[in-house]
Amino acid sequence: MASFLFTIIPALGHINPTMPVAAELKKRGHTIGYATGADFENAATSENFSFFPIGPANLAKATSKAAMKTFKYTGMRSHINFYKLLAEVNLETIGPMLNIVKDFKPDVIVADSLTFTGGQMAEVYKLPWATYCSVPGLINTKDAPPFTSWGLPPAKNAFTKSFYSMLRIVHKNYFKSFDGMFNYNRSTLLLNPVKCCAIESCLSPYMILSPTCEGFEYKRYDWPEQMRLIGPAPWGKSFDGDNTFDWIDALPDNKPVIYVTLGTLQTFRRLNFFNVVMDALKDQPYNVVMSVGKEADLSVFKNVPSNFRIERFVPHSKILLRATAVVHHGGQGIAQDCIYHGLPSVVIPISQDLYEVARRCSVAGVSERIPYPKLRAKRLRVAVQKVLTDETILQCAKNLQSVYLKTNAAVTGADLLEKLAATGRPVLRGLSAGDDEESADAKAE
Repeated sequence: MASFLFTIIPALGHINPTMPVAAELKKRGHTIGYATGADFENAATSENFSFFPIGPANLAKATSKAAMKTFKYTGMRSHINFYKLLAEVNLETIGPMLNIVKDFKPDVIVADSLTFTGGQMAEVYKLPWATYCSVPGLINTKDAPPFTSWGLPPAKNAFTKSFYSMLRIVHKNYFKSFDGMFNYNRSTLLLNPVKCCAIESCLSPYMILSPTCEGFEYKRYDWPEQMRLIGPAPWGKSFDGDNTFDWIDALPDNKPVIYVTLGTLQTFRRLNFFNVVMDALKDQPYNVVMSVGKEADLSVFKNVPSNFRIERFVPHSKILLRATAVVHHGGQGIAQDCIYHGLPSVVIPISQDLYEVARRCSVAGVSERIPYPKLRAKRLRVAVQKVLTDETILQCAKNLQSVYLKTNAAVTGADLLEKLAATGRPVLRGLSAGDDEESADAKAE
């Protein structure tokens, strides 16, 4: 049996998609460890995984200037400060992670695509490692729109393709601007600098696993050889105890249930966002459930309409079984959970990758899209009505759901990671056992 150490940024939307694969590996007799923020200890220990608290307890609770600016601003200013925050967390966690890896002795490290320390540890200890890429759009390829904070649509003509080619150059140079920070962190471990370090150093040459599939992610022909789309990975468990959510089953059946969430990292915008939602859907023929964040002060919500229920936390595994449609912020996790349950949605992207996810939802035909700066009560009311009644949207959601239900991320991901642990070599698409292994090893080095 092998041991696998998962190093994940402390955010629920990044931790949850890894859990089904980790649980399947545990079921097969392997040893599992998680290194992430202290707020997620129960998530790991409830599955009998070893747990190592490291870095900020929760990314949403980070208090540095970069963290404050990340969540205060939108667009480019937010994105720049987000990568400054990631560099800070990387530097903070290097020392503790050296000791964790030394003591846990993993055979394979599985690192989130925004967790730089995991890959660095693999280099230091000369271990095989896999990237768990929850947001595959970060991987820039020639046949997909550049991954930006704008949510660009797929190119439909030669002019747009040419424009995107130029934009990819700008995109690459933009990420090179972070090289100083991340390569300084690497230098503390005596590791060589990496060009475009903020992207390239997070992508394992051994294996990249992404919990999605074509139909939601754009069809591409030039993925890296080690890239695998394993299918969505919904995690059907609540860390707070399922017995506290009996009210979900008791929701009346006489009206559509609209579930509203802003995720776990954008909750600093909660008051304005949820006030608009209440204004839009009050007195409408819906039962509306709003999940406003575990740290929320419920007293700030005034004059709550009678058809609304406000909760700090609502498990997707339960509410999506009762929901008719969802209003969300464009997180990769909730977007795919909606599709997995065959639900249409209204997506309101706020910043960074959320615009990219929202665009994928609209291109797939499963959602209406309202950029956050354009969010108004009337527009949201019309969008909710549309996703509830538009046959094309409803059929697209069901069609893509059928694709999702044919996948099994837990089994596929566990199979691939077992192969990596057994061989210690890159697991490439179309590479048979023993076929051109020297070439694969050279790429890993």
